[in-house]
Amino acid sequence: MGQFLEERLPVDVRLGASYGDEYAVEITTTAAGAEYRKLIHGLPVRHFEINYTLLRDDLSARVLALYHRAYGRYAGFRVRCADDFSSNAHVAAPTALDQPTTYISSGVYQLPKEYGAGAPPLGIGRPRRTIYKPVANTVLIAVNGTPLGAGISVNTTNGRVTLTPPPSGGDTVTAGFEFDLPCRFSSAIDIAALSKTVRDCGAIELVELLVP
Repeated sequence: MGQFLEERLPVDVRLGASYGDEYAVEITTTAAGAEYRKLIHGLPVRHFEINYTLLRDDLSARVLALYHRAYGRYAGFRVRCADDFSSNAHVAAPTALDQPTTYISSGVYQLPKEYGAGAPPLGIGRPRRTIYKPVANTVLIAVNGTPLGAGISVNTTNGRVTLTPPPSGGDTVTAGFEFDLPCRFSSAIDIAALSKTVRDCGAIELVELLVP
């Protein structure tokens, strides 16, 4: 674990981007060709590849500056995925009933997001992403289906919510929110000069931090 910068990668200047989720699966193949598969953990890890074409001064101020502040691959930062930033169907407005929270201790709950909606899941349940970086002023909470209007404290650096007074042990606490993903650079930034004023840096690779 390294340091973390509570700032967002400037994806608004994106020319193009691709991303995908990967699961840690250990596969062993026998001499007869049979496969034995072991799920190391059920947490999806997202990888991004982002391309920028910017004016030279913009590139230095907005992308390279973050790269150097992060010491390249060392420190993490926030990334907003254009297709997956909400607890409600990936991009819809959050509601207080979107996701079941994870109980931590009396009155303290961790924000998660489940994936793989639709058909019944495997016996191990649906994949869940722990949400460490909710967006400020977007978190909604409900207890037993009733939205709360007060007594909610949100830590936007670790995704934990404290409710005062704490619900009872049998209460169901759900949440809705927008979120960023904690990521780091996983490649250097190579810059191509397209003209005297325009620079291109293609294939900047990012990887999600499961424990930021």
